[in-house]
Amino acid sequence: MNLLFVAPSAYLLGGVQDWLADLVADQRQRGVKVTVAVPDDTIHRRAPYAKRYPSLAPIPFRNRSGSEAGRILALEQLLRAHPDHVVAGVNIAALYPAVRRLRRQGDFRGHLVMTLHAIEADYFADLRDQNDLLDGLVVTNRLSGELARALGGMEAERVFYAPYGVELGSEWVEPAPATAKADTEPLRIAWVGRLDRAQKRVQDLAPILKALDAEGIPFQLTIAGDGPDRPLVEASLAARITAGQVIVTGAIPRSQLAQRVYRTHQVLLITSAWETGPIVAWEAMAAGLAVVSSRYVGSGLEGALVHGSTALLFPVGDAREAAAQLASLRNPAGLRELGAAGFDLVKRRYSRDASQAAWMAAFQAVAALAPLPVPGRAVPIAAAGGLDRRLGPETAERLRRLLRRRFRHREAGSEWPHSGHASGDDASLLELAGALDRGTGTHD
Repeated sequence: MNLLFVAPSAYLLGGVQDWLADLVADQRQRGVKVTVAVPDDTIHRRAPYAKRYPSLAPIPFRNRSGSEAGRILALEQLLRAHPDHVVAGVNIAALYPAVRRLRRQGDFRGHLVMTLHAIEADYFADLRDQNDLLDGLVVTNRLSGELARALGGMEAERVFYAPYGVELGSEWVEPAPATAKADTEPLRIAWVGRLDRAQKRVQDLAPILKALDAEGIPFQLTIAGDGPDRPLVEASLAARITAGQVIVTGAIPRSQLAQRVYRTHQVLLITSAWETGPIVAWEAMAAGLAVVSSRYVGSGLEGALVHGSTALLFPVGDAREAAAQLASLRNPAGLRELGAAGFDLVKRRYSRDASQAAWMAAFQAVAALAPLPVPGRAVPIAAAGGLDRRLGPETAERLRRLLRRRFRHREAGSEWPHSGHASGDDASLLELAGALDRGTGTHD
């Protein structure tokens, strides 16, 4: 089996990027021939990506015009060089029309796999559009698989589950053990991730800390991460940052998280609205931390975070309940018990070995499936401007290349879109997903 991953190159920090680096390294050690291909354009650039993840040794593909037609043609050229591979897309939307066109021409005989890393409406719209093209879908979360079948129209036998995994030692070791002054020393809390409001709900941090004050709980919070809403976080916690009660470190490389964060803290706090992991939960548990988490969409069917057993949970956005759960961990015995249970959970279900074996099995299963019929439905290339509308996208593309004219993009998601759809109705999706996750929802 030969694998080709097609991934973006503009994003240098994040769980998906770390997952890919780990997965490729493992597959290569198992003797699988793995190629990673990334765009090399203006915002998406191969060189910084290769510097950040040198073990991937990514090869470039380039959109010579910046248009949608240019994206498709760049990927067609890449795929013609890998006609018999299992091709795994990692949030590169133009991969689908490229494969569709090549299959209709008889120039691609491999298998196409979508790897799904988010609970967002546009990805499920992609599934609905491309379920006649996708040989397989690999999800990292049980709820994502249910949604793929319910909303994306994917056949159950083509949906595979492979969770994220992390390294861990042979036995639990208590991080930052409490001293004889446990009743008076601050509870050491870590929050790790991308600083954004929509998914990670960083806006909940300030009211949670205020509720901890009301509970009379001394604490120290370290926020390890960066993102679009870092200014909001720093503004809302300015007084606490000045006082040294809150530390905002910025992004920390994954290789340094254990030493700089997990081993010096006692609790990981998760405030997310939804997750398909998260990797940070499994990393923190592997390091021995207790986890206090929102009941994020994605935590129900996964069945990993069980209140009072492997974690302490609170309703999404409920600052008082979050503070109450954190306060209960002032008991050193309870803190140790929860940390040890979390470690055992990761050892059973989310170790790196277990994760890599699941991904390997998923790709092998896709490769063994009977090929899908040649797509009967042709999807025209969308017009990108007046020239496309007057001449047609392909003729306009040839003219752009001849004249060396390019579209100029301001954002990574415009240069190489992650989805074929504009952002959808995520609120309605999360409402449905939440009901399915709790086992109370239905779907047509």
